[in-house]
Amino acid sequence: MFRTRYTSVSLLESLLQELQQQLTANDAPISAGQVAEAADSERLNVTLPSGVMNCLKQQALKEGRSCSSLATFLIEDGLRRHTFLS
Repeated sequence: MFRTRYTSVSLLESLLQELQQQLTANDAPISAGQVAEAADSERLNVTLPSGVMNCLKQQALKEGRSCSSLATFLIEDGLRRHTFLS
């Protein structure tokens, strides 16, 4: 029983040391460009006329979702209808 516990602790210690080495090896700060390239999705800022924004808010409330979620859906749906997306 004691041998198994010692082996487990030894394994955890070696994993901890490996992680610490990896963290200290990558001390260079990550740029905003690197973060954007690594992301599966990107952020977009859009200015909408107040009437359009009000319609978006009302529809999002009816559907029980956020405005950004509804906007994402509407943009993707619009692009599919115009055959830009498959």
